[in-house]
Amino acid sequence: MPDILRGFSNTNLAELTAPSLGGRLSVVEDTIGLWRNSPTQQILERIQRDERQWNMISSLSWRDDYLAHLGGYAAEALASRYVNPIDSAVWQNACGAAQLAQSCALPEVLEHFRTRAELLTWKLSTLPSLDWMQSPSHLSVFNEVSAFSDLVAQSVRVDSTLRSAMTLFSGTLIPDFGGLAGYRQFLDAAGFTLSRWPRVRLLTAAEKRRRFKLTLQQKAETPHLKRAKSIVHRYELILREIIDSAMAETYGEDWAMSRLTVCGCRDLLGKWQNRGGEILDHADYAHYERIMSHPEHFSAVFEAAFDDRDALAELIRRAGQLRARSHHPGHPFTMEDLRDLRLTWRSIETGLLALTPDFDIDI
Repeated sequence: MPDILRGFSNTNLAELTAPSLGGRLSVVEDTIGLWRNSPTQQILERIQRDERQWNMISSLSWRDDYLAHLGGYAAEALASRYVNPIDSAVWQNACGAAQLAQSCALPEVLEHFRTRAELLTWKLSTLPSLDWMQSPSHLSVFNEVSAFSDLVAQSVRVDSTLRSAMTLFSGTLIPDFGGLAGYRQFLDAAGFTLSRWPRVRLLTAAEKRRRFKLTLQQKAETPHLKRAKSIVHRYELILREIIDSAMAETYGEDWAMSRLTVCGCRDLLGKWQNRGGEILDHADYAHYERIMSHPEHFSAVFEAAFDDRDALAELIRRAGQLRARSHHPGHPFTMEDLRDLRLTWRSIETGLLALTPDFDIDI
């Protein structure tokens, strides 16, 4: 491995993982992973296999600083020049123009961000026309655009420096390139690039499958949502059993036939008659509320467990609302909702306990 890569792979990564970072080890591991999977790393690995191309880069005295500042644009430029090796005449012209650009005046706010000759050489070498780098007016503007793009790349917030540079740059006269493509090539080469949409790319079947799998993972239920569904499932089954048992004890085993029409649950009776099974397996929270809070049912059955009919109806109604939040997509279910769900069902549980038998009979 060339010395420059060995230095980055061993020395710098060793420093990154030094014990002084303490609890930030996971952040460091993520950073290392991003580097190893980055286009820059892949480009450098490809260049290593071409001794002539690597020798050209490693022979430059600025190689360490260059790689340290290698960004998205520079990586793309390096990849392009690896695939299409730099013509010696183009390289020599770019070197001369970069040296000349160092004497070009820059606004004071951009002077600190002046692109050094070595990196500017690479940028200039990507221009499609030698005439552009040989023209003083083009070179001066290119130098300013390059400095401004470096300022933007290094800015982490909009401060007075960036605002001043933007004001100055907006007044810069860009040479006439005869068309939009020329402007784009000139600004791109200087590093002042923008995302261009839409970009149409055919997805492979494997990539579509990976994206679908990632989407499934992102839709996974949160721990508190899983807990909520478990609570609802268990309590609702118990609620059905106790309602059925309490109503049967007062009105007989066929209570559904005589009492559901009284409390406005004729639709529930129809479902049960059509589908069979247990009567309350077809019920929802509106049915629970009607059955339990009906004046006759409440006074004969449920008043022994709940002292207020309206309060009972509100508890059942609230349990149904929280159940809907936890079971239906599009309804955000928060930790506060889980808290309210626990409180609601624990309150209902207190009343249901009063409806269960006080003793067992062993025969």
